[in-house]
Amino acid sequence: VQSVIVLHGQTTCRFGDLFTIDELVSDRNNAIHRFKMHMCLWEGKFGNGVGYNHEIGITYDGHKIDYTTGDLHENLQYWTAASKEALHINMLALYFMDNIYAQQFFGNASQNDVIQILERKIESYNDFHRRYPGFGGFLPWFAANGTAMNLLGGWESKVPGLDNGQLIWSIKILIDVLKNKNLFSLADKYERRLELMTLTAIPVFYEARRGGLRCESRILNLFNESQMTNPNNYETNGDCLLDDPYEGELMTYYMDLYAPWAFYNYTMEERNRLWEYKRARLIRDEYNTGTDAPKQVTVQRGFWFSSHEQWKYLYLPYQDIDLQKRLFISGEKVRVHHSARNRIPGLYASVASDAKVGTYQVDYYSACGIQQIAFQPVEHTSVITPYASFPVIMANESIGLAWYLNMLQGPAMQNMYGSTEATNVNGLTISPVITWDSKITTVVAMLSSHLINVTRQILMRDQTYQRFFNITEYEWSRVFGSKPLLGEDLAWSLPSVQIPRSPNGLPDFTQCRNALTTTSSTSSSTQPISLSALHKPSCITISILLFALFILLLK
Repeated sequence: VQSVIVLHGQTTCRFGDLFTIDELVSDRNNAIHRFKMHMCLWEGKFGNGVGYNHEIGITYDGHKIDYTTGDLHENLQYWTAASKEALHINMLALYFMDNIYAQQFFGNASQNDVIQILERKIESYNDFHRRYPGFGGFLPWFAANGTAMNLLGGWESKVPGLDNGQLIWSIKILIDVLKNKNLFSLADKYERRLELMTLTAIPVFYEARRGGLRCESRILNLFNESQMTNPNNYETNGDCLLDDPYEGELMTYYMDLYAPWAFYNYTMEERNRLWEYKRARLIRDEYNTGTDAPKQVTVQRGFWFSSHEQWKYLYLPYQDIDLQKRLFISGEKVRVHHSARNRIPGLYASVASDAKVGTYQVDYYSACGIQQIAFQPVEHTSVITPYASFPVIMANESIGLAWYLNMLQGPAMQNMYGSTEATNVNGLTISPVITWDSKITTVVAMLSSHLINVTRQILMRDQTYQRFFNITEYEWSRVFGSKPLLGEDLAWSLPSVQIPRSPNGLPDFTQCRNALTTTSSTSSSTQPISLSALHKPSCITISILLFALFILLLK
C-alpha cells in the first residue's frame, strides 16, 4: 500500500499537495524522508535532464517554461557560469557518497553512467582552457549550447571571483570523494584542474595595491598560456573587490589557505590583508521583532539579507565555531519571523522576476531581502521563491522544508521539472523559469552536511583547519564578542498565510494538475491534502480487500 501511495505521488508534478506543514514539522509517518525523495525525483528531471547539455556534460543556466502547460517553452537559457557548475558537481559528489537522495536525483543511474558525466565535463573544461588559457582554469559566464563551451558576449575577456569561489571548493570536495571510491584516474583529472586554478588564483584575482580580491578580473592576453601566471596580464574590472562576508568569502578562504603566496614573492603575512580589507562589511545589527512584546535579535547585517548571501554555509564548517553557529541560527529565525509576522507566504532571495500571465519577459531581482537589517535598499518585496528556504533548511530542516512546502503549494509553483522559479505574493503571476540557482541550491542545502564533513576532513588533513577556525573566530568575535547576542530565544516561525488562490486566478499547469486535489479538469483551485488522509480510510479499505482476496485464494 505504501508503494502505491509513493508511486501515485511520483506520477503527478504536484507532489507537494500530498503533504502538510504539520506532517513535516512533526515528521509524522517519516514525512521528511518521503518528501525529500519526491523532491529529488522531480528536481532531478531538471538537474539530470533538461538542465544540462548531455553531450558535453555542462550545465545550462535554465529554461523558460510554458505558462499554461508547465512544459518547456522555446527559450533555452543556454549560458551558464561557475556557480551552476558548482551545484552540478555537488550533486555528483553526493551521488558518489552513496547518498540515497542524490541517487534519486540521478534517476538511480549506474555508477558508470555518472562517471561519464564527469568525464565529459572535465574534457569540456580542458578543451576550453586549451583555447582560452588566459582564464587560468577559471570559468567566465559562457555559452554551453552546441558541442563545446564557447565565449559569451560581454564575457570574452573577464572572469568573476565569487562564482569561481563556489566552484573551486566544489571541485576540491569532489576529488576527495572520488578518491574514497577508488576512482583515482578520474580524481587525477580534476586534481590537475584544481592545481591549475590554485596556481593562477593570485595573478587572476589578487589586487596587491588594495590587498583584496577582484570581483571581476579583466584579461589582457587571453590566448598566450605563458601569461596566465603573469600578474600584469590581469587587472581589476572597474573598482569592485570582494569585501563581503557572504558568499564571496569562499574565494577569500581558498586564497588564504591554498594559494601559493611564496611563488609570487609574497610573505604569508600578505594573506592577512584580505581580511583587513573586508572588515568594514562585517557589521552587528539588531532586528526588532515588532511583536506585542518586541525584542531585539542580534544578526549579521546582510547586503539585502537575501538568502542567496548564505551560500558559503553549503561548503565550509563555519558552524564549528560556536559564535558563527549562533549567529547563523538567529539570522534564519529572523528570516522566517519577518515573513510570518508580516503575513508574507514565503521568503526572499535574489531571483528572476514574475511576468504577466502568458508572457516570458523577466528581469533579475537582486535587491530582495529584509530592509531593516540590510546595507542596501531592498527594492522588491512582491516576489518570493522556494529556494529562499535553503539556509533555513540548514539551520532547522523541518522548519525550512515547511516554508519550502508553503511556496511549493502555490498556484503553478510545481511543474514537470520540479519547483518553479518564483511567484508573486498575491498568487496571480509566476516567474515562468527554471534555473539551477532557484532549484538545485535547495537540494544541495538539504544534503550540505555531507559536503561540509568532507571539507572538514580535508582541512584537517591539509593542516589548514586551525587557521580557518582561528580566522573565523577572531573576525567574528571582533564584531560580536564584546557584548551578549540578543534574542537567541526567539522561537522558530511557521508560515502564517498561504499563497492566495482566487476562483478566477492563476491555475496550476495543465500537465501538473493533481488528480487527488483537483475536482475537475477546469478547476483552478488545488487545496493541500494531508498524506495521512491517504493512510487512513483508503489504506484500511485496500487492506481489507487484499485480506479478503488472500482468504479467497486460500480457499
